[in-house]
Amino acid sequence: MRNMTEIRWRNNQVISIETKRKDESRETRVYVLAQMIGKAELLFFNLFNTDNNWDDVDLTQVPILFCATVARQFIKSSNIFRQNIKGIENYISPKRKIDPLGMGSRWITLWEGTPNEKKILIIGDGGGRLFEVDTSSGKYNERDIIASINRDDLETINSYELRNVRIYAELNERLYLCYKMGRNVDPLKDLVFNLPIPLEYKEYIEIIST
Repeated sequence: MRNMTEIRWRNNQVISIETKRKDESRETRVYVLAQMIGKAELLFFNLFNTDNNWDDVDLTQVPILFCATVARQFIKSSNIFRQNIKGIENYISPKRKIDPLGMGSRWITLWEGTPNEKKILIIGDGGGRLFEVDTSSGKYNERDIIASINRDDLETINSYELRNVRIYAELNERLYLCYKMGRNVDPLKDLVFNLPIPLEYKEYIEIIST
């Protein structure tokens, strides 16, 4: 295995990524498999382990966790290893994503009245819209599918990714939470829609508020 910083981005290359921030004192490390898509997206699979050994993995039989655009900073800062595993062929990235509403910012108080109470600043006015990218004309166009998603529309909220570019160590902690909670979770999306924030997200909140 080679660290990602020693190799170039290559479409369809399969890699493993260490979740959480780098911390040499941790005894147990958790890794997740992902596939490079296009120039800046990672397709994450719902497959984790603690030894970074992926023998006999067939990704066509593994559920997809989510696909997200990542920053170069995420690639540079994370512990990432190239894997000799065949990726999914002809994968098409989702054209529909959620865009947070508003250009402003707002303060949110979490776990109010408890020893863990914390106030953080969130970009956006609250809520989001579901849009679709259309390139059929050769140009990039967006069209609204749902102009304003109802906070109670959990089916829509849980079915689509935010358009945000994900970064280190925010995305690493999100991936660890997916592993810990046994499903796809996105604390940032929960914050956007003013959904309940469990205490398990505490380290994630610390990361995005520093």
